[in-house]
Amino acid sequence: MVSIFVSLSIRLRAYGCCNSIQVLIYSPDGRCLSKYQAYESGLGVKSVSWSPCGQYLAVGSYDQMLRVLNHLTWKTFAEFMHLSTVRGPCCAAVFKEVDEPLHLNMSELCLSDEFLQGNSDVSEGHFRVMYDVTEVPISLPFQKPPADKPNPKQGIGLMSWSKDSRYIYTRNDSMPTALWIWDIRHLELAAILVQKDPIRAAAWDPTCTRLVLCTGSSHLYMWTPSGAYCVSNPLPQFNITDLKWNSDGSCLLLKDKESFCCASVPLFPESSEYSSDD
Repeated sequence: MVSIFVSLSIRLRAYGCCNSIQVLIYSPDGRCLSKYQAYESGLGVKSVSWSPCGQYLAVGSYDQMLRVLNHLTWKTFAEFMHLSTVRGPCCAAVFKEVDEPLHLNMSELCLSDEFLQGNSDVSEGHFRVMYDVTEVPISLPFQKPPADKPNPKQGIGLMSWSKDSRYIYTRNDSMPTALWIWDIRHLELAAILVQKDPIRAAAWDPTCTRLVLCTGSSHLYMWTPSGAYCVSNPLPQFNITDLKWNSDGSCLLLKDKESFCCASVPLFPESSEYSSDD
């Protein structure tokens, strides 16, 4: 299986084959400009991605490493590990999805037994989904792939650059509920989003540094450098399985298994609250 990605700024092609950790960079006239290989044995390249500025090539591998090459020498200038336990010193913000119960004072309401039986959610209570800011060290949910099956669910299977090429997000398929956001300018981990369910899709806003993701639940999740938010979807029985921005960032396409909708997602003001039910 071969992956092909094109840098729009310098018109180069990068080919990565999953049976060896080798990336080949070709010019439009067919000349092989460089070959990159990080290790000899084992499964190799799983994903590659050009930065929008065309200066960086990100290589995700089955060894759960993200490596970033520069466009001048095609050498690695950054390597990021995805460990199941994140320890200090670490400047990254860790946002963990939690359910917070809403305490409703219903002592003065006169509700019949028939009403309560037909509306079990009233008697059982309501919850809102929000992010809890967690301190390191933290252990992330890890799934060890079976050794006797092909195409193991491990390695960097999902990644993408932000519009300004400063950030890149990654998902290690062995930890499908965690999304890692790396700061390329400072060469460090900026944030980790820990979800309750495996991450289905994620996409950067094409106009600003804003990331949205979905997990197959009824909520939309958002990250910016100022914080992270959980946004409730008002449509009943609509679980978001995929999403995509339009070209100017004014509309977001949300997909369910059998339907879709278009949503306008405004920028939230900077705040210390990491949840929203709007």
